[in-house]
Amino acid sequence: MAFMIRRAEPSDWDAYREIRLRSLREEPAAYASQYETEEAFVPQLWRERLATGSTFLAFDDDHALVGTATGLQVADGDTLVVGMYVAPEARGRGCAHLLLDAIADLAMQRQHKRLVLEVSESNLRAAHSYRSYGFIETGGQRAMDRDPTIIEIELAYPLGD
Repeated sequence: MAFMIRRAEPSDWDAYREIRLRSLREEPAAYASQYETEEAFVPQLWRERLATGSTFLAFDDDHALVGTATGLQVADGDTLVVGMYVAPEARGRGCAHLLLDAIADLAMQRQHKRLVLEVSESNLRAAHSYRSYGFIETGGQRAMDRDPTIIEIELAYPLGD
C-alpha cells in the first residue's frame, strides 16, 4: 500500500473532522482532547484549525483518508507534533513515518532544531513507531491535564543540518 501525503487546506475541514473524531473515539487515552468536546465544534473552527496549523493528511491507494498529524511552531525553535493518528487498516506500512517526514521537512525549512512530541506511556504501539523513526526520550514526563492517571513521556527527534 502506498500513501500520498499532502498539507491540509481549510477546504478539507470535513474530511479532517471525520478522521480527527475517529481518532478520539478509537484512542481516547492518546489525546488531551475528548470526542464530546470536538464533536460539538462548528465548521468555522475546523477551518481555522487547518488555516493556522500545519496539518498533513495521508491518503491510501483508494484515496481514503487514513492518517493525519500536525506540526506546531513553538517559541524555542522546536516543532511540536500533535494530533498524530493512523487508522488501524493503514498501520505498520510506513504511513506514520511519511507524516513525520512531511512535518520534519517543514520544520527544517523553518530552521527548527528538532521535532518534539508527547506519547502516553501506555500507548506502546505509537511509542514504538516514534522510536523506530529516531525519536528519543528527553526525560520529561507529565500527567495529562484532563486525566492525571495518564502519564505522557516526551520524545524528541533532532533535525539534521
